[in-house]
Amino acid sequence: MYDVIIRDATIVQSGRRLVADVAVQDGRIAYVGGQPGGPGREEINAIGRFLIPGIIDSDVSLETPSGADAALWARETSAVAVRGVTTILHRPGRPLDRAGWDALIDASKASHVTVGWWATADLGSVEAAQERVDLGQAVGLSFRAGPGHAGLEQLAEVHAGGSSLLGLQAEDPAVVASNRSRWKGHPSPLHNDIHSPEASLAAARVILELARARPDRRLHVHQLSTSAELTLFDPYRDEIPLSVGVTPTHLFLSTDTVDQQGGLYKVDPALRPELDRRALWNAVKRGRIDTCASGHLPLRKADKAGPYSDSPSGLPSGEVLPSLMLGAVKNARLSMERMVEMCCEAPARLFGLSSKGRIAVGADADLLLFGEGETSRLAERDLLGSAGWSPFAGREVGSPPLAVLVAGRIVARSGRLLDGVRPLAATSRAG
Repeated sequence: MYDVIIRDATIVQSGRRLVADVAVQDGRIAYVGGQPGGPGREEINAIGRFLIPGIIDSDVSLETPSGADAALWARETSAVAVRGVTTILHRPGRPLDRAGWDALIDASKASHVTVGWWATADLGSVEAAQERVDLGQAVGLSFRAGPGHAGLEQLAEVHAGGSSLLGLQAEDPAVVASNRSRWKGHPSPLHNDIHSPEASLAAARVILELARARPDRRLHVHQLSTSAELTLFDPYRDEIPLSVGVTPTHLFLSTDTVDQQGGLYKVDPALRPELDRRALWNAVKRGRIDTCASGHLPLRKADKAGPYSDSPSGLPSGEVLPSLMLGAVKNARLSMERMVEMCCEAPARLFGLSSKGRIAVGADADLLLFGEGETSRLAERDLLGSAGWSPFAGREVGSPPLAVLVAGRIVARSGRLLDGVRPLAATSRAG
């Protein structure tokens, strides 16, 4: 007897759709086809419904100004699970020593979704971070160049010294310093004027040269934000080991659509003008952006209520990532196949999550079942995360999935975590 059978679902993959039954046993997909040989302890009638792999959010930081603990992990991961995220890759905001890793992994045992890691590094911690990758505990190194972090010359040094996947969030500190000098004395400068497109483009030029110089080392740009970066990378994308990601923040928000005064919408990379936002959507449709990940930080409005200079950068967006993308499908901004490619298949392939991102025998049974065109207005009262607000409130978004399976267990139905669902406990793994 199977644990779960989903009958007559329309399975959506990047290359095709098919109607089939999917049977789940011991956390994995045991059968895909017509009429599995045997009943299920629980059976779901999915006629007229879509079935896709669980969303992989490959850029999350479950940290607040007060740190991270098990209660935060439990609340944040249950919030993302009910809307369809079944795997997260946590990217620490700073390099961690052994004690820091132990504390973080211990906190993650309260997670309701599968957890993987980026090993954040600076120039002095590359060796320790690389050890986490070599042990299979992290999908790759993550390195940040920019104000308060490393310089672009240090980025080149790190790139030259290893061979594992290197995730990058980079901008030119010299350009940012010049911008700060220009706006010195202004009580509330616009973040896009300080952390400007020119700072991101300068770093992108360095990244491109690194990728062209060493085709044996894969690079991933975490949060691409400007049309200039797209224009720079695009002619070379098919010949260099470079992938790029985008966030819903930069797909759905722009300097033309939100009030930039103060620090509420302060995020790195900064929000860009509307023309950049539209260019990102055009690249998504053309298949020139590989992944969409939230860049989530669970910051409350109170955390960001101070003056611009004191407000931390970051926005809460992990909980609504699936809903925003499903809403974009409903509004014909992208196809469902393209969404599955960006949010499920590509992150599994790029980050070595070999059992994720597909509906096939032997794959992890991380699954979302939902109806076509079912949308609702995003209301902050419906959010479950600790931030308690969303920069996307009021938008038409996809309704929560009818059913969410994580590791073969039905954990949520129609936006509600099921009673008695326990944390996955020992799922902190990269693949």
